[in-house]
Amino acid sequence: MQPLRHGYTNDTRGDGAVVVKRFTGPDDRTRWATERDMLQLLAGRLPVPVLLSAPTGELHLTHLGGVHGQELIDAGHAGPVLRSCGAMVRRLVAADVTHGDYGPNNVLLDPGTHEITGILDWEWARSGADPVEDLAWCEWIVRTHHPGEAGALTELFAGYGSRPPWPRRQAAMLAKCRDMLALRRTLGLADPGYQRWEQALRTTAGWTEL
Repeated sequence: MQPLRHGYTNDTRGDGAVVVKRFTGPDDRTRWATERDMLQLLAGRLPVPVLLSAPTGELHLTHLGGVHGQELIDAGHAGPVLRSCGAMVRRLVAADVTHGDYGPNNVLLDPGTHEITGILDWEWARSGADPVEDLAWCEWIVRTHHPGEAGALTELFAGYGSRPPWPRRQAAMLAKCRDMLALRRTLGLADPGYQRWEQALRTTAGWTEL
């Protein structure tokens, strides 16, 4: 099996048919159990990988077709990618689930139609859908990692059907940054991840509505 791109926290490998995700880092067992349970809950309801088995600390999943959302944004397709991301939030709400790390970083899309073929990495998910959280984090991903495409965020809200007020969106972004900062704090203040999230919190606090 070969390491898969776009894995930032865990060890994720695949062979084109099966994906094996090994959880590493802080709170790994809790994140493993959360994703395992969510994939079982959402099977057949949302485009998620089929869970083949879940030995402690690992998930064995079916491989999903499609192109990673961030790759499509880099290729010049930010508008249709974000419109599809916004439309998918309505389905998350209908399923009564908050993904917790939603955005082009965790979706696969058909490169022709830009329909979402897979939603990945459910380790931060929980029941109870507040759409502003996933919408806001999708916006955060774009503003942080694709700042040149921030103008395409109008498509995100068009796909969802409305644009929640900026104070609500920013508050949701800041709450997520604080959660990640608290998690990294368990590794010590010298941890590079802690320092990155500390900077991310300061940066996000200084943003204004686009």
